Amino acid sequence: MKVLFCKISAMKYYKGVVEGKDEAYNGGSFVEEYGEGHEQYNFDTVEIENDEYCVGFVETKTTRKTKRNELHIENISDCEDMKKAPEVDDVLVIWCATTDLNETSVVGWYNNAKVYRNYQYMEFDSGYIQEYNIIAKKKDCVLIPYTDRHLFCWSAPVAKKKGFGFGQSMVWYGQEASAETYIKQIVDRITTYNGKNWIDKSVENP
Repeated sequence: MKVLFCKISAMKYYKGVVEGKDEAYNGGSFVEEYGEGHEQYNFDTVEIENDEYCVGFVETKTTRKTKRNELHIENISDCEDMKKAPEVDDVLVIWCATTDLNETSVVGWYNNAKVYRNYQYMEFDSGYIQEYNIIAKKKDCVLIPYTDRHLFCWSAPVAKKKGFGFGQSMVWYGQEASAETYIKQIVDRITTYNGKNWIDKSVENP
């Protein structure tokens, strides 16, 4: 199974920053400086060809101010022969964030997602340009209720503590042999999940 873990800033709804009500935090230097990032819309929906989608953003490393690294889709499980492919389909993308308790947790996921090697761009009528590198149909997207994200069952590994998991990069491919048990458990938990989905929740509709 193709699985990708992505770390983003923490928010309640991911439908845009609303000052004093839903602000982005623990998202790195850019979010700290500007108070927002493209991931603020990761669980908002857009209509594309008469269907609803979520467009997701995860920051890849930057080697120079003008050079943003690609997302190495060939490092995703079962994608080893895709070193030149621009995109890959049918990926389970697990979104994680460092919560207000300073723990890294799963906040939601996209099932059957398309993952792009390089950033894509979507311009809206307002003139806002959304950067994204992952897209999935709304019906395949789940945002875990805010208070449930603290539960131990949704913890996400950090390499310094577990020996596998997120390091300095916002992307973790789960390649370590020692991570196999964790990945199987979290994938099983996701595929059997029947809890609440906050995909339609927002500051206006809590």
